[in-house]
Amino acid sequence: MEKRELMHRFAQSKEEELLIGRLLDLARRAEKGYAVYSRFLNPHERAIAERTLRAAGINFRLEGGYREAERAILAFLPEYLQEAQEDPQFPVCLLSLQIKGSDFGKKLTHRDYLGSLMALRIEREMIGDILVQETGAYLFLLKQAAQVVLQELKKIGSHGVEIKELLLTQAEVVEAEKEELRVFVASMRLDTIVAEGFGLSRSQAAAQIESGLVSLRHCECMRPSAEVGEGDVISLKGSGRVTVGKVGGISRKGRLCLSLYRWK
Repeated sequence: MEKRELMHRFAQSKEEELLIGRLLDLARRAEKGYAVYSRFLNPHERAIAERTLRAAGINFRLEGGYREAERAILAFLPEYLQEAQEDPQFPVCLLSLQIKGSDFGKKLTHRDYLGSLMALRIEREMIGDILVQETGAYLFLLKQAAQVVLQELKKIGSHGVEIKELLLTQAEVVEAEKEELRVFVASMRLDTIVAEGFGLSRSQAAAQIESGLVSLRHCECMRPSAEVGEGDVISLKGSGRVTVGKVGGISRKGRLCLSLYRWK
């Protein structure tokens, strides 16, 4: 399928056309025999990329630095590379950021960390997931951005910080802190799970979904009736993420007992 045809089929705006064009150009460069990587894509961009590249028959991998990553780069790999992280030029790295002192006062949020990174004039597409912990955060960044953080970031708000680079293999044991919710639901519809996971009414949840603010399995989903399964990750823009746990049985009223894990 030609580039123009792919843009016409999958792009709904000029910005999406530009995105598809950039990704197809990257894929073409990879045909010359070396690994090529995009910058970080958000869930909406991931969905467009996956649909387009699959339709074009192009092989790719999504890499965010750890298994549950929401923001990810596209990796176009030559045949001699089985895994992107085997490439010495793989561009994603992991930083551990710890708040100094024992009295932290107001707990820092994802927005606090992101705002401090953006204040260093780091572009948003150079920043992957930020996993907030009780006393700090883990940052997944492109290497260029990581060097700026290591050299220039001294504070988050009024809090001093200590920063060190970790091996990406250590990302396997890195997790955001999660709060477990035990809920009873009538079905595994997306609007029902979003309502329970984010403290909304079902009509509010449906409106958020239909407005394109919800991602299911890291892809934008605008169908309130979409089926949700165990292990699925659901994101609501501006409100974080929940991971769907196991169904633990049925109540006397015929409702499903479900575990949800809300990322802090």
